[in-house]
Amino acid sequence: MHALSLSLLLAGAALGGHTSQPFSGVKVNGGTATHAEKGGRHVLALSDDFEVPDSPAPHWQVVDSGGNAFLLERLQIKGDVFHKSITLPAYVSDVAKVQIWCAWAQVLLGEAPFDEVQAAHASAKVSPRPEGAGAPKSEGTTGMFAGAKANKGKATASHRGSDLVLTLSDDFVVPDTPAPHWQLVDSKGNVFLRERLVIKDDKKNQSIVVPSFVRDVAKVQIWCAFAEMLLGEASFETAVR
Repeated sequence: MHALSLSLLLAGAALGGHTSQPFSGVKVNGGTATHAEKGGRHVLALSDDFEVPDSPAPHWQVVDSGGNAFLLERLQIKGDVFHKSITLPAYVSDVAKVQIWCAWAQVLLGEAPFDEVQAAHASAKVSPRPEGAGAPKSEGTTGMFAGAKANKGKATASHRGSDLVLTLSDDFVVPDTPAPHWQLVDSKGNVFLRERLVIKDDKKNQSIVVPSFVRDVAKVQIWCAFAEMLLGEASFETAVR
């Protein structure tokens, strides 16, 4: 019996799995998340007793040890596909909490912290943009959006204090598709899902602040989180920062 218990314990350690505390929040109050490394990929998986909240556009979101929040896949997409597990992108260096975020109401539905920060892709961490009076800054306007659904308008990058802000032109038309989001691509090809274009009360996110962990922006994309497809993109001639 003792030998069997020991073998199971060693098997669990070999998988590298670590389980969070239970989810707790306004809409999500059960289930856990497990982090494991599988074939060089860092994967998060929800437990079988996790229930998708009855709210519009719930998404995976992770928070690292520095307090940076990374919006990731939508929990349920077209065809009722449930993203019960996701692979962490290379720019996420570690995970302190797993959150369920409602992109429509922009509210936290629940979160599950790990007892210890989970390391992931530490060697591939994206360096934050330089700060301070002497830090290099650049601004500019993209070319016209082009794609399957977003084919009008441009995006302009400007600075408000230390913040890099992206703004859509007045002739930009929100595509008539479910859950279109801002999405950014940096000069190294890293892709960052950001705010939903239209949120509760039909408020339009015509401009967004680029988070500090996005070192620069080479392309602005419009991404449909419901169908998981690129609706259109606009490129800067030179990446802005």
